[in-house]
Amino acid sequence: MDADTVSYYGGLGPMVNGVLWAHVVIFAVFVVLRLYTRISVLQMVGVDDYLTVLAFLLHVLYTIFVSVATKYGLGRLFADVGNPDVYWEAVRWEVFSQVAGLMAIGVGKCAVGTFLLRIVVSPVQRGFIYVFLGCTTFITLFASITVVVQCIPVQKTWNPTLDGYCWLDFQKVGLTVGSWFVVADFSFAALPWFVVWNLNMKRKEKLLVACGLSLGVFAGVCGIVRTVALDGLNAKEYIHDTVGMLIWSATENTVTIMCASIPVLRPLYVTLRYGSRGDNSNSGPASGGGLSGDRKAASYKLPLYGNNSRDRRNKSYALGSSAGDEDTDLEQKTTIKTGPDQHNNRTVITYNRDNASDESILRDIRADGHGAGGAVGAGIVRIDQVHVTYEGADRISKLDV
Repeated sequence: MDADTVSYYGGLGPMVNGVLWAHVVIFAVFVVLRLYTRISVLQMVGVDDYLTVLAFLLHVLYTIFVSVATKYGLGRLFADVGNPDVYWEAVRWEVFSQVAGLMAIGVGKCAVGTFLLRIVVSPVQRGFIYVFLGCTTFITLFASITVVVQCIPVQKTWNPTLDGYCWLDFQKVGLTVGSWFVVADFSFAALPWFVVWNLNMKRKEKLLVACGLSLGVFAGVCGIVRTVALDGLNAKEYIHDTVGMLIWSATENTVTIMCASIPVLRPLYVTLRYGSRGDNSNSGPASGGGLSGDRKAASYKLPLYGNNSRDRRNKSYALGSSAGDEDTDLEQKTTIKTGPDQHNNRTVITYNRDNASDESILRDIRADGHGAGGAVGAGIVRIDQVHVTYEGADRISKLDV
C-alpha cells in the first residue's frame, strides 16, 4: 500500500508541502519568541498566549492532514491519479485538514481579540470585542462541524458516488465564514487607533503604536484572497482546484499570529537594545549619586489608559499602572526660606512635566500588577525633569535634576 500511495505523489503536491511546512517554521519562530518575551522578559503569560499556542498546534495538525492527502494525489487531476478509491481518500484527508484549518484561523482571531482586551478600557470597546469573540467562536465551530457532516451519510462528503444526499452547500458556508474573518481582521486592526489617538504622546509615537497594533490588515488581505479561492470547493477537480485555498488558509493563519505577536515582542526588542529594563534608554549609565553628567532621569507612570485603574481624580492609567503624586498644573514651585532672618535665601523647586522623554510604549505587566524586574505598575512611563534653584543674597545657582 505504501508503494502505491507514493506513486500518486506529484503534481502540485510537493509545492503545497513545501509552502505549508515553511509556514509552520515561521509560525513556530514567532510563537517561541512570544512565549520567551512573556515568560522571561515580562514574567506574565495571558489567555492570548495560550490561544496562540493552540492556534499553532491546530496549524501543525492542518499541515499534517494536507501532507497525508498529497500522498494520495492532492494537487493532481483525477485522470492523473487514475484510481478513484485513492482519489476519494485524498479528498477525505483534505476535508479533515479543513476542519483543523478553520479551527486554527478562528482561534487565531480570538487570540488577537483577547490581546486587545489588555489595552482597551472603554466599556463600549470591550463590549465590541466580546461580541466579535462570541460570533467568531460560534461561526468557527459551526463551519468546522458542517464541513464534515454536510452530507448523509458522512462518507458522501468526500465520495459523491455513494448513495445519499447533501443537505448543505458548504461553499456558501465557507464564503460566509471567510467574509466574517475578514471583517474581524479589519475591525481589530481599526480599534487600536481609537485607543491610542487620545493618549498623551507625541504624534509620531501614536502613529508607530497604532500601526504596530493594526498589522492585522495584512491578515485581512490574505483572508480576502482565501475567500475568493473558495470557488474551488465545488470544482470537479476538487483536490487540484482547492490547492490555492489550502495555501492561503495557511498564509492567513500564519500572518494573523505574526501580526498579533509583533507588538508583544517590543519588550524583548527594548531589552536586547537597551538592557535588562530598557526604561531609560536615553539617560545613559548612572554614576555616583545616579546623575549622568548634570542630569538624572526619574521615571513616572503616565496617566493614560488601562485596565480600569483609577486614581482619586478618576483618571485612567496604563494597564496595571498606578497614580503618582502630581498636581494638575504644568509647573509647581516651592519656596523654602533659610538663613538667620529667613529672608535672604530661598530655594525654588520647579516640576516640569515635559513629555519629550523616552517612553516604553504599551509595556505589558504581570497579572498581579508588577512589571518586568518587579517594578509595580510598569506600564507606559515618562521622564520628568526637576529644576532646583538656590537663590542667595550674593549668588544664584541652578541644578537640573
